[in-house]
Amino acid sequence: MSFFGIASLAIGGLLFLVGLRSIAGSFGLMSQETGGDRALVAVHEVAKAGFWFALGAFFLGSALLDDAEGLRWFLLVPISLAGIRLVAATFLSR
Repeated sequence: MSFFGIASLAIGGLLFLVGLRSIAGSFGLMSQETGGDRALVAVHEVAKAGFWFALGAFFLGSALLDDAEGLRWFLLVPISLAGIRLVAATFLSR
């Protein structure tokens, strides 16, 4: 395995741990909200954790797959989750 493969594995593992930390941190935040804001906070927090998991999966996939060029489309997943998080934050700010 090349240096790039080892570095991608390390980065992917770290991003996966950041996603787990994001989920753990959102449990306390979810209990504070009530009503319709609770659903928006849930969407925001799930998009935040999903962003980190998707980014980690991209790096792990690029390290483990032989044809990493076929994985380029997967970068649209974290970008989409960031957009969902932005929309949810916009509605929460109102």
